[in-house]
Amino acid sequence: MQLCLQADVIRRMRRHMLRAGSREIGGMIMGEQTGDQQFRVVDFTIDATSGSPSNFTRDAEQHDQALAEFFKTTGADYHRFNYLGEWHTHPRFSVHPSLQDMHAMQDLVDGSGGVDFAVLLIARLKWFGRFESSAHLFVDGYVPSAIMQIYDN
Repeated sequence: MQLCLQADVIRRMRRHMLRAGSREIGGMIMGEQTGDQQFRVVDFTIDATSGSPSNFTRDAEQHDQALAEFFKTTGADYHRFNYLGEWHTHPRFSVHPSLQDMHAMQDLVDGSGGVDFAVLLIARLKWFGRFESSAHLFVDGYVPSAIMQIYDN
């Protein structure tokens, strides 16, 4: 699987990350399927208030409203545009998922939420504001796997 992050998405994420400082922030990522197992992040939600320096949990109700609006603006074309997963920052830690992150994502795809797969994108700003991220794919019954990210400028 490939996940494309375009410059405008990275720029917007960076802006929120700079404002949050050492607090973890995040939300959902929504995307467009551009090819066989190829997705482009089109939009994301942001919960910039609920994080702490070592934890982030998004407000589901707020983000569900944003997802409904996303489907409305994309004409509810679920085969092309859809929820891809979650994202959050690790400003003080590596961009690899923590055990808590892994459990939360596995719970999301365990079959009870109606989600076939989900991507977890973890990001942080390194020296001089350089954007760094990792992306992992979660599918029920499979071991999570790192996926290729393409930064499209």
